[in-house]
Amino acid sequence: MADAGAGGDEVIHHAPNFIRVYKSGRVERFLRIDYTPPSTDAATGVSSKDVVILPAEGVSARIYLPAPPSGGYLRRLPVIVFFHGGGFCLGSAFDAATHGHANQLAARASTIVVSVEYRLAPERPVPALYGDAWAALQWVASHTAGQGQEPWLTAHADFGRVHVGGESAGANIAHHAAMRAGAEVLANGVKVNSLVLIHPYFLGGDSSESDEMGIALLRELIRLWPVVCPGTSGCDDPWINPMADGAPSLTVLGCRRALVCIGGKDAMRGRGKLYCEKLKECDWHGEVEIWEADGQGHGFHLLWPTCTQAEAQVQAIAEFLSHG
Repeated sequence: MADAGAGGDEVIHHAPNFIRVYKSGRVERFLRIDYTPPSTDAATGVSSKDVVILPAEGVSARIYLPAPPSGGYLRRLPVIVFFHGGGFCLGSAFDAATHGHANQLAARASTIVVSVEYRLAPERPVPALYGDAWAALQWVASHTAGQGQEPWLTAHADFGRVHVGGESAGANIAHHAAMRAGAEVLANGVKVNSLVLIHPYFLGGDSSESDEMGIALLRELIRLWPVVCPGTSGCDDPWINPMADGAPSLTVLGCRRALVCIGGKDAMRGRGKLYCEKLKECDWHGEVEIWEADGQGHGFHLLWPTCTQAEAQVQAIAEFLSHG
């Protein structure tokens, strides 16, 4: 039987130190957001600012512009629309760790990063929150040919090189955005060039090799899934397992290149590898690459951003995007 919280409100999910959800719909989040304002990063020279995407719904983004070379921008820059992780119910584009990673990505890849502050579950559950991701992608696409209100995009973005990416739950969101881009039309005929998935939150099947902390995280993510996706059929629901029998065919994936980054001790490592295998096996006419951080767990790059493997992962993504 579920516990009772303050005032007798029944607790239907409790992940210690992370989140508590009550039957009434009330949500308590215990993972503190270390809010960092936009700035010009002293280490990389990357500038950032916050923009509004859907004013009425409260969807926004932080946009990052790489520092110009000494002679100014010689050509337009690629764009990656990026989604943070947090199990669909935690995290923020404005958190210090996410902000620092976006700075590094923008600098290393010479890419404009649009880091989306989407609405969180369970208040905005899966699959409804995927709509925020699509709105962000449409917002970026609306700036082609000098249109749109964001000058960093109208002046500097190359809309022939638009990418989608994310980490953990954000990687799941990025996958579904790319699938929708293969089935629907973006504004002004913009196409998604590449997909970058960092430690994707996909469930189903057995866990791969992992340490105890990785297995504990996986168990918590399995317990959390029906909370963020009410009415789900379980871990083989296509929203969380795009490789499941009966899931939409990956041939629909609306990009021509994909990179999947996995951690050697991430309990969901096997799901990322299977995703790559399924892409290779189906009739999707694209190229897929996989990059593995040996001995590292889920989201390690946010915990230890200056470690050798974290820097190598950012470099791998930068090199992948440079060929897009």
